[in-house]
Amino acid sequence: MQGAVVTEELGKKSVYGRELGSFKMKCPFCGGDMIVKETEYEVPGLGKVILVSRRCTRCGYRKNEVIPLKSEGHKRIYLRVEDKEDFKAKITRSPFARILVPELGLEMTPGIDAEIFVTNVEGVLRLFLDAAERIRAMEGGELSEAEKELRRRVENLEGGFTVVIDDREGISSVSGARQGKVVVEEVDGRKADKPGSQ
Repeated sequence: MQGAVVTEELGKKSVYGRELGSFKMKCPFCGGDMIVKETEYEVPGLGKVILVSRRCTRCGYRKNEVIPLKSEGHKRIYLRVEDKEDFKAKITRSPFARILVPELGLEMTPGIDAEIFVTNVEGVLRLFLDAAERIRAMEGGELSEAEKELRRRVENLEGGFTVVIDDREGISSVSGARQGKVVVEEVDGRKADKPGSQ
């Protein structure tokens, strides 16, 4: 298998990806040699992706990045969260997607270094809570009413809100949600999936 990365696992050969190449660049932290490797993988639910692995030989800095290679067009996913069971739904957010919780006034916009992540509803709320805590610590302010409300909802797994994933590339997904809790639509308003089919 030409160009494939092959590893030995319990005496069997397994193909995990296809190495696309590697090169050296200057480390942005110490100026040493940074080795960059690019490998193509097939990932369930995401399709083909490129894994870019960076490692500095001098300071040890490491960074891995997953870059999706497919696009399904701009879509929005609406997940209605009512009770503790709904907090278990798995959310896969692509590096191109915004996450909004309109009822709580929350919005997470992907930055230039955004990465794919997989978590559940509780994990999404904890990301917002962590960001609020960091901002408060930097500004030296008091605990706001909005932060108190968010903390209470996270600690008690209290629903009554909608998680909206607005993905311009259509890669993000919700799985493990109960019937009727998910609606997926294309941005132009045509329904892409039946509610709860994710």
